[in-house]
Amino acid sequence: MDNELTDYAYNFIKDICEKFGPRYSSTEAEKKANLWIKDEFEKYLDEVHLEEFKTNPNLYPQGVFKVCGVLAGTSFIFMPFIFPFSILSGIFILLALFVLFTELMGLKRWIKIFFKSGTSSNVWGNIKPTGEMKFRVIFEGHTDSAKVMRAVNENTDPPMILLLFGFVYILYTLILSFVKFIFQIFLGEALIMYEAGIIQWTIFDWIYFIPWLFLFPCFLFLIYGVTGNEVVEGANDNLSGSAVSAAVGKYFSKKENRPKNIEIIIGSMGSEEIGDRGAKYFVENHGDLLKDAYIFVIDSAGAGKEMYIIKKDFMHMTTYSPEVISRMEKAHELYKMENPDVLSLASGNIPLGSSDACMYSKAGYKASFIIVTAGGLKKPANWHSVNDTWQNIDKKVLRDVIGVCLKFVEIVDKEFE
Repeated sequence: MDNELTDYAYNFIKDICEKFGPRYSSTEAEKKANLWIKDEFEKYLDEVHLEEFKTNPNLYPQGVFKVCGVLAGTSFIFMPFIFPFSILSGIFILLALFVLFTELMGLKRWIKIFFKSGTSSNVWGNIKPTGEMKFRVIFEGHTDSAKVMRAVNENTDPPMILLLFGFVYILYTLILSFVKFIFQIFLGEALIMYEAGIIQWTIFDWIYFIPWLFLFPCFLFLIYGVTGNEVVEGANDNLSGSAVSAAVGKYFSKKENRPKNIEIIIGSMGSEEIGDRGAKYFVENHGDLLKDAYIFVIDSAGAGKEMYIIKKDFMHMTTYSPEVISRMEKAHELYKMENPDVLSLASGNIPLGSSDACMYSKAGYKASFIIVTAGGLKKPANWHSVNDTWQNIDKKVLRDVIGVCLKFVEIVDKEFE
């Protein structure tokens, strides 16, 4: 593969970053960037579509953490209340955990009524085969960029031990609240050391509030660590995915490169960082395009040391298509024969994080995604960091991911001859 496609992808990222800057969901910058991408796609794709949809940009994940922070952070207030109201401490913690698991992992959006709506958009187009269309391959990244998450930001990493003690505060409050409630049922007034109005101080309050003096600040530090208001440039996460997809589209749009049997769809989706909302909209409205297709999602493919194919993400409890994964692996193998210096490849699971591929897989379609990791923790380079700028994009990484994608199309096209 020549350097033309690599340069195209690199300049795609650079131009959007310089023209529009950070692009949080439903902002004017995201909208203008997708209009720019639409104009770019129209230069070489057969048909191009820009589709708008409504979402709640401040709900996920920052809003989820903040709601949980308020519920868990005020729970201690009820601990010294008279029986039976001390149990409210445990109830507030359970509510916080319910919100965390159903919203962050289950993507249920129960709490969206508390957040303003906004308008985001997807851009996608297609390349028709030279012969009869027998199957589809879909490549996509996402246009929007994330807010800083201080807990993983290289410049402001909170000490991990303090974050862990923040979780201890949650569990400690939950356990002590129910223990105190149970003992009050059986021992009643025998536990009371001081009483005034709604306050009923017992030995369990001493047990709770002495460690609380250390644990509660750690909890506040935890909430600080998983939130942040600054929007990052999002060059690697994930203009690189959109740029690689665009380069693939540009290559196969040429008459001499067009596949014979498969249609290619190229996309740059909106609002991925707030819960894969653009992909969800696409799935809900274009099932006809997805039922006979492989979906190859590219996320964070512009910097790092190793390609990593995701088999399962535990955050959203999603298992990805073995059919897609095996062809990704074969594509890397074929590309390596021609380019021995290609990045190494691994596949496996991730405990945190996900991508648009989640929405396709949960709807029953055949999808997986690839990231380029920066180290042993399988985290992308400069993930949700102020360092995620176009200057930190590595052309060699772009080249290798583009090359694997091209081989993936060749493999699938041959299978349908």
